[in-house]
Amino acid sequence: MPAPLEPGTLMIASLALEEPTFSRTVVVLLQYVPDELTLGVIVNRPLGDRARLYPSDELSNLTQGLTKSANLGGMFFQGGPVDPGSLIFLHRVDELGEEATRIREGLYAGGDLDALRAHTAAFGTESPLLRFFLGYAEWAPGQLEDEISMGAWILAPCNVDFVFAEESDQVWQQSLHYLGGKYAPMSFMPEDPTLN
Repeated sequence: MPAPLEPGTLMIASLALEEPTFSRTVVVLLQYVPDELTLGVIVNRPLGDRARLYPSDELSNLTQGLTKSANLGGMFFQGGPVDPGSLIFLHRVDELGEEATRIREGLYAGGDLDALRAHTAAFGTESPLLRFFLGYAEWAPGQLEDEISMGAWILAPCNVDFVFAEESDQVWQQSLHYLGGKYAPMSFMPEDPTLN
């Protein structure tokens, strides 16, 4: 039974999806209102070294007090093709109250970055609490439903651990394997089918 279209649902790009922007991606839905725009971010496209393409002072200011390492690329992701200069941040901290938008239990968008820094400093944790997404994915009314009916997307229940996975480049395979059944074998398909 596929997961319902609602905030927090994971959309796994099927092998039938031909749009290169979304090849082997996992998108977490942030907003779904029928007859309105649907919004989400890709959770498995870390910017890595490409984070340097953005103003480094700006990125450093955002992450000040949040990371001990100079590896900013591990916190920044290509969220989608729409408005790549925009910034969305997702986190696990429910103590931010009204400041943050609750997507699902344990998954929040936005809020007060200073409060988030204070929380992170106080509770120092090994697992990632926060991710920044540059750009987002957007669908017009009915567009996503059409893509799903054509087999482009596989819907999965929210799994916050996939959104904040340390090895985010493995999330597409892991989420298919997690679904099991007919989806598990897809997780082993190489990107280049000639290697199969």
